[in-house]
Amino acid sequence: MFALVIGLSGCSGSESAVGGSSGDSTEDSAQSNSSAAGTMSPDDQIAYGCQLADKVKTDFPDSQAWTDSPPELGEDRVLSELMSIGSLFGGAAPMGDPVDQEVQDLGRELVGAVNTLQRDQFGPLVDSTISVCGDFLSTSYEGQPSAADTSETGQTVYGCRIVEQTLEQYPDAAAWESEEPKFGDDPVWNEVAAAGGLFGSGGGGTSEPVDAELEKIGYELISDGATMDTDGLSTSLDQARESCSNFDA
Repeated sequence: MFALVIGLSGCSGSESAVGGSSGDSTEDSAQSNSSAAGTMSPDDQIAYGCQLADKVKTDFPDSQAWTDSPPELGEDRVLSELMSIGSLFGGAAPMGDPVDQEVQDLGRELVGAVNTLQRDQFGPLVDSTISVCGDFLSTSYEGQPSAADTSETGQTVYGCRIVEQTLEQYPDAAAWESEEPKFGDDPVWNEVAAAGGLFGSGGGGTSEPVDAELEKIGYELISDGATMDTDGLSTSLDQARESCSNFDA
């Protein structure tokens, strides 16, 4: 587990899928993951965040549940889940015009509440998120019944898909140098924060990680993104891809 939470600036921003050509990989599974990641859209990521919020609501149905089992940094995965929802909504970093302003604003509040451990805000923010999400909880972004896997393993798989999507745009260190993303004008900062959270690293780690190595890498993704360390991100993303080969994304 880790000693602290590192989050990006909780300012208004939108979440967007990253396009571009896929980077070379010697791993067949990584190539398969890259193909799957290419189908993701901003609405898909918001929908997954909404479904994850529904899972959190099931785990903590009311204010008493939050009081009886207050989440602790470095122990409870729900903090990472809240951070992931906020990042998927585009709330981890400023990002131009939002897909949905109200959703994005809630994302910013969720990220801020986790970073400052405002436990009394978790329940109300989850309720507000579910209210705003509306149809995302019953249908996918394509209008079909959604069967998103929001289990701990499912979250890890979705994080791996985000990693592959990011690597399509930034396959190596040279790509980061030639197309360096601007803070406040590129979705990648939200994407790396979301991936790190989905690996269990958004609340300082967990006491029982799904994959200890990926959780460690997730912490680096969040840290590198928060400090805009593109050299570090290039390394961390490659490491995440390698560890993600253990999961069917």
